[in-house]
Amino acid sequence: MAAPSVSYKRIAKRMRTTWWLPALVATALLATACKRNFFDPQKVEEILTVSFNNDAVDPTHNWLLADDWSVTVAANVSGIQRIEVLSDNPFESMQSEVLAVWNNVTEGASVTLGYTTPKQQAEVYVAAVTQDGVYRVVAITPGTNRVDFQTADIITGSKLKSVPTRQEVVYCYCNTYPTPSKTWGYNDLVMRLSKEIVDARTLRVNVTLAALGSQTQMAGALHLGGVMYEAVDNVQQTPAVGFAKYKDLARTIIKDNTPLLKSRSGEAVINLFDDAHAAFYMRKESNGNYGHYLFNVAHNSTVANVMEHATTTVSYDITFKQEGMVEHIGFQQLDPFIVYSYNSAPWEIHKYSFKFSEVLFDYYSGNPTDYNNGFTWVLEIPYTFFRWPLSGQSMGSYKNGALYGAYQQPYHSFGEWGANKAEATDWYKYPNTSMVY
Repeated sequence: MAAPSVSYKRIAKRMRTTWWLPALVATALLATACKRNFFDPQKVEEILTVSFNNDAVDPTHNWLLADDWSVTVAANVSGIQRIEVLSDNPFESMQSEVLAVWNNVTEGASVTLGYTTPKQQAEVYVAAVTQDGVYRVVAITPGTNRVDFQTADIITGSKLKSVPTRQEVVYCYCNTYPTPSKTWGYNDLVMRLSKEIVDARTLRVNVTLAALGSQTQMAGALHLGGVMYEAVDNVQQTPAVGFAKYKDLARTIIKDNTPLLKSRSGEAVINLFDDAHAAFYMRKESNGNYGHYLFNVAHNSTVANVMEHATTTVSYDITFKQEGMVEHIGFQQLDPFIVYSYNSAPWEIHKYSFKFSEVLFDYYSGNPTDYNNGFTWVLEIPYTFFRWPLSGQSMGSYKNGALYGAYQQPYHSFGEWGANKAEATDWYKYPNTSMVY
């Protein structure tokens, strides 16, 4: 893509003062236009086009930044303890991520691991780790079906550069669906997910609430796409209280507090929280209500309702009734979604591949295609070290040939990726550090 001839700084300065006007107008229009059963798809798409921070959005965009793969590994290494799939060579990289792990592997066994890579990933590394911590590593291209340590070219080293970090996929939400976001900052709620195989029947999913950039109550759940409710034996959460620190707080969106729920189509759903703010801090006001604050979207803020707070992590051990399932559940099957009250009804906000799924609630009135406008309110980012925008900042934009926002690096920007799904697929590694948390 040729570099824009228009001055980035000049147009960006103008956009700082004007970008918010279309969003405010759009929100006002949709407040009346989007009433249930009075939805005008054409009008909404026009408003979204004006409000989104791009001149154009790729009409074929699937908003995917990662691919799921699997590899079968012959664990024929003396003293083996576990198998890992790594993002980088651990003898050379300081930021190697564990994309998949199978613990307590028996020597001579054959295990299959599912793993997820960013779109631009050209190589991954399969490691056999022995009981004394020695790594034997094999480099493969994503999609390689089988690894045998007896016949493969082994990479060895005297010392790891650093201990590999478990991969986390970051989910960033705008909580206004189906109306436009005022900023398209995707920081109304930020959560991170990692997963690991505990044993042949148990998958552990670790969920971390990282930031809340909205005072709106948001519930959350994890939909296991394609996994039926009856296939799950039980779900155990650690700590036992989960995300609910305030026991006297009434549940008002996902009212059932059972860890395992059944979706409207019979699939398994992990019940995460009814109010994300309760995972951080809530102050009981004199009227008996709990106050909602913003968390981890500003540094050293003097604003009364904005705080910095330690993240909260809850682990869910999902035990299936049969073996052979845990190794095949990839991040593309995991659908963490939030629920909020829109027009006095609960609305779910899913990542794009599940955008039209009414998992727990019915709100499309039988017409989900009315909302098929190509825009997404959720980003799924396969990068543990991702930094989300500060409050008030957009994720990025590409207007009039100029780039702006938290991710505006030319040829590596969010705006360019929005305009063309094949461009700038590594945008999330190039933040404007003054605009991100």
